[in-house]
Amino acid sequence: MSNEQKQTNPSTNNKPFMLGYTVTPIGDGKRSAWSKIAAAWAHKDGEGYAVRMDALPVDGRLVLRTVKDDQQDGNDVVADDPVGPT
Repeated sequence: MSNEQKQTNPSTNNKPFMLGYTVTPIGDGKRSAWSKIAAAWAHKDGEGYAVRMDALPVDGRLVLRTVKDDQQDGNDVVADDPVGPT
């Protein structure tokens, strides 16, 4: 495997740098469901990301959030905060 392939291949890095979500409003729009559909790993050269998507958002909107050290690997999150899951 070439050096370039190692930098962009998610399987060479354990933990993703970002997770991608599709966000769906619930009820009156004060709450939303965040469904994890993607993960992104930073390239070693710092010039980009390798992204693996398991689904495509129907509305075309993908929200990327950095992964916190204590973040659990849940698929769906219901959040009051419009900024995203905590």
